[in-house]
This record gives sequence, C-alpha cells and structure tokens, in this order.
Amino acid sequence: SSNMLRLEGAQAVASSLVHLQLLASLNLRDNKMGFEGYTAITQCLGQHPHLKDFWLEKFCLEGHLNTVRCVSWSPDGTKLASASNDRTVKVWNAVTGELISTLEGHSYAVTCVVWSPDGTKLASASWDKTVKVWNSVTGELISTLEGHSEGVWSVDWSPEGTKLASASYDKTVKIWNAVTGELILTLKGHSDYVRSVAWSPDGTKLASASGDKTVKIWNAGTGELILTLEGHSNWVRSVVWSPEGSQLASASYDKTAIVWDSISGEQIATLKGHTDALRGVAWMQKGDSDTETDLGSKMLVTASDDKTLIVWDGATGRQLQQLRGHDGGVNAVAWKGDQIVSGAGDRSVIVWDAATGQQASKLEGHAGAVYSVAAEGSRIVSASGDGTAIVWDAPTGQPRAQLAGHGGAVLAAASA
Repeated sequence: SSNMLRLEGAQAVASSLVHLQLLASLNLRDNKMGFEGYTAITQCLGQHPHLKDFWLEKFCLEGHLNTVRCVSWSPDGTKLASASNDRTVKVWNAVTGELISTLEGHSYAVTCVVWSPDGTKLASASWDKTVKVWNSVTGELISTLEGHSEGVWSVDWSPEGTKLASASYDKTVKIWNAVTGELILTLKGHSDYVRSVAWSPDGTKLASASGDKTVKIWNAGTGELILTLEGHSNWVRSVVWSPEGSQLASASYDKTAIVWDSISGEQIATLKGHTDALRGVAWMQKGDSDTETDLGSKMLVTASDDKTLIVWDGATGRQLQQLRGHDGGVNAVAWKGDQIVSGAGDRSVIVWDAATGQQASKLEGHAGAVYSVAAEGSRIVSASGDGTAIVWDAPTGQPRAQLAGHGGAVLAAASA
C-alpha cells in the first residue's frame, strides 16, 4: 500500500545518517528540490529500488527534478552555456540573452558544463554516467567519454586544455584525453562519492573532495595518490586551489573550512565561525585586488546556510569581516576585484566591499532562490530556482539579459 511504501521509504532513509542529513537540505519551496536532496533520493532508490515507482509518481511528474544546474561564461565573456535536468546544454549570447544553440545527446540530467580554456569546446557531465565534449561554435558532438559506473557530479579542464578530469558518484576520478576521448587514468581511493575535482594551476596535480570527509591530492601524470587530507567531520562539498597553487581550501558540511599546505598536507588553519553548513569557498585571485598587498593574495571568503559570509586571512585563519544582510542561506559566492558577490535563498544577489564589509549594492529581480553567481568584468550572472539566469550590469545593478529556456530551477553558475 501507499502507507507501507511511505513507511518503508522513511525507514530506508532513516537507516542512514547520511540520508537524514541530505534530506534536511531539501528545498521544496516553490516546488523545487535542492541538488543534495536529489542525491539523497537517488542514493535511497539505488538501495531500495522497490520505492522507485512511488517516488516517480509522487514527485517526478510534478517537475521537481527538472532543474538547470550550471551556467558558465565563455573565456572571452561573449557567451554563456547552461546545463539542465532536461538533458540539454544551451549556448546563449551573453549580451542579448539570445539562445544560440541547444546541444542534445545526454540521456539523463546534465549536472555541469565548462568551457575549454580557448573557448572552442564545451564539456558536459551527466547522471547518464558520461562526459560529452562539444564544438562550441557548431554545436557538434565531438566525443562521448564512457567509463564511470555511476552519475558524474562535475568535470574540469586541465589548464592547457588537453585533458579533462571527472568526479563521480562511483567514488572515482577519471582523467581523459580531451582530444581523442581516450580514458587515461582512473583514480581510486575515496570510500564515498566524489563531489568535486580541481586541477592545480600548473596542471600537475588534481584535488578531489568527497563524501568520505576527506580531500585527496593526486599526481595528474601518473595517477599516484600523493596525500589524503583528513580533518573534516562531515562531507566535503568543494575544494579550491589558491592562485599560486601552494594551498588548498576545502568547505564542508561540518560548518568549517580548512586551509591546507598542498605540498606537506599540513593544516594551516581551520576556519571556524559559521553556525551552519558551508556552501562554498573562494580565494581572491591574482590581480583581483586593486591594492596589491600580501594579505590580498591570501584572502578567501566562505558562504554558509547560516545566512552569512565570512572573509578570512587564509594564512592565519583570522576572521576579517562577517557579511550580514541576506535573509536566507547563502548558496554561492564569487570575487569581483576587491568586491564579493553572493547569492542566497532570499532571492537576492548582494555585492559587498570586502575591506569594509559594507553592501555596495543589492540586485533583486529573481522570483526564486539564487543558487549560484559568477562575475566577469563589469557583469555578474546569477542562477535561480525561478528557472532563469540573469546577467547584471554591476556598476548600475540593472539586468542586461534574462536567460529563460530550460524548464526549471537554475542551481549553479560558474565563470570560465
């Protein structure tokens, strides 16, 4: 019966603390569901397939899983690419908002799309267990990279643009020849899903963040595991390299970020100050600061479900500013010069002065939670649960273009 299915489903989820915590992150407002909630259901159904029909009947037919996951700037800033649960990638004119092309070929949700460093290709990752490489000009499918046994969370281009790294729910990272589509290496060592993967700035190493609460550093040439970084007490959501590559910062659901020495694996600083799970971490990039100081090159910012952001000195772990102004969990953060851009569940985007902690402007126009933001020159793009992305003019705070073509929430935005 339906009651029995509900009971079994509740017991199946309750049997795992991981499932309980993931389901706590469900965002059902406006009939939308967060990415972690989607993952919880995917994991639960994998272990209890008899519940699949019940879930599909109660939720999928209402459109809960039809979301747009990623929006990415082209390197020259003239185009945007978006990836959706509708199984497509769309390419847009970033100035006019005009739809240029729709790339079709995935058989399930597309979780991530990224531009090659030279802007001539796109790589998309999907829950159909594949990565696809596309000609960004013609929209032609160049190759399909097959080898993962579970859905692919994310994909990243090597700095020189000849290789791709993919992170999967199958607990592995794979390195691919981006030209031929050949699988080069499979990196095994994580004991739970791999949430994100990132190349070092010089392209010699990879860092991966996992649900097993660790970060691992790998030799990108040989696949050898160099270091396992242990210190978090909950899943690690993301990992990012410092601009010069000497440090890593990881953000976790344990409410902390940790700064690591990427050579020794030593914990340089544990950043404690948030009262809820972290959603993101970002380093100030080289050349971002108008005042070239030693501190400027070591600053980083964290975003949290506690509705705040914190600016840190990454070298000492000292808290520099706490940014308060959102009325919902902060889902995304990015640097724009000396400023910080954040997007939150209160449907707004805020631009902050990193030095003073003051709001420079508040961008309002979305009808749903803002899940991600990215800055490119004088423009900001925000991705929302209202099914759109908006390109804003940062100096005036006015929208330049609204991208609406996928049928659901926009959950991520990233600059190339």
